[in-house]
Amino acid sequence: MTFVSKAALAAMLGLGATLVVAPPADAQKRKKEEAAPAGPQVSEAFRTAILAADAAVKAKDFATADAQLAAAQAAMTAGNQDEAYFLAQIKVQAAQGKNDRPALAAAIDELLASPKLKPEERGGLYFNRGILALDAKQGDAAKQFFQRAQQAGYNDPDLDLRLAQIEIQGGNIDAGIQNMDKVIAAKKAAGQPVPSQWYDYMVSQLYKAKRSAQAGQWARRQLTDYPTQANWRKVLILFRDRADNNGATLGNQARVDVLRLMRDTKSLADQNDYREYAQVTQDIGLPYETVTLIDEGRAQGKIPASATVFNGIKTTAQTQIKADGSVAALETRAKSGANGRAAAAAGNVYLATGNNGKAIELYQLALQKGGVDADEVNTRIGIAQARSGNAAEAKASLAKVTNGPRGEIATFWTLFVDQPRIVASTPVVGNN
Repeated sequence: MTFVSKAALAAMLGLGATLVVAPPADAQKRKKEEAAPAGPQVSEAFRTAILAADAAVKAKDFATADAQLAAAQAAMTAGNQDEAYFLAQIKVQAAQGKNDRPALAAAIDELLASPKLKPEERGGLYFNRGILALDAKQGDAAKQFFQRAQQAGYNDPDLDLRLAQIEIQGGNIDAGIQNMDKVIAAKKAAGQPVPSQWYDYMVSQLYKAKRSAQAGQWARRQLTDYPTQANWRKVLILFRDRADNNGATLGNQARVDVLRLMRDTKSLADQNDYREYAQVTQDIGLPYETVTLIDEGRAQGKIPASATVFNGIKTTAQTQIKADGSVAALETRAKSGANGRAAAAAGNVYLATGNNGKAIELYQLALQKGGVDADEVNTRIGIAQARSGNAAEAKASLAKVTNGPRGEIATFWTLFVDQPRIVASTPVVGNN
């Protein structure tokens, strides 16, 4: 990190040539009528010590540099602004070389206090001073330094980024979002990619602030720029783990639709993901999907042969399928049912077996008969339509789902419909 401008560094490199040593007292008396020299005024003792300190810093001999800086400070003439300025410059360089951040902060403060500092150098110094304050967890001070950097004309996207972080960490979420939007707009206007980590930060902070809807918006923005398998998995797991509705955790009926999207975006990572998915489908009575999922996971190498636990899960599911009877029998019961529950169940079977056209038909029948969760059924109609390649119809169905966590699930599916391109990557495997 560069804390001193190139111009300032150049001045320091030419220090011996630019400093003007103050003449002795008798010479001053002889020349008292003469004009004062144009260059900086320093004493011989200060000049000797500061040049020695400068050379020691360049040689990375920081013990000598510290001793010479102490000698230079002792030799300073009270009120000599030139000496104070040069001393602060070398202190900054020494602190940088040693990576002594507290000393660096103090040296920058001395430099900023100097009237000899050029106006165009102030903005960058205030910015770097703000970074040091931020690292020291002095949020209020950091914000003041960054604002002074702005006032001094410092113009860098990192400034708005830092201000956004300070505002968010201080609980001023709206101001933080505004600053982050400015940073991203500047990046895109310059034709530069927005770092994926910026989206990560905003999503995690907004979920932490219990602004799940806005977190979902930022997650979708990230997926628009970075539609990788890893990002889909991360975003959906983050949503799944944190989604709630007045304190109630995400239920299995909603969870299975998140897992279905992970499956379609190829972001199921390993046997742990498949185990959870299989368990959820088993728990809510979707044995056809359980069997299909296990077979698929094995075919793709995600479920190893050594994972014998899946054998029992699959056997249980197959037993349930036999007990339920044929799909045709389920459809017959659905059409004669007093409400739409049997039709929804038949739709689930068709969805699990890949017969999306039939699934849509039975789900629509379920809505007509009533007695079902309309948001749940409309979500699954949208999924079936998306899998059929009917993007416009899928988006129209998903748009009907607007409430609570299901509303967010629908928006994730809508994003997938709009941008089905998935960039291959290795999903990060972690605790789910």
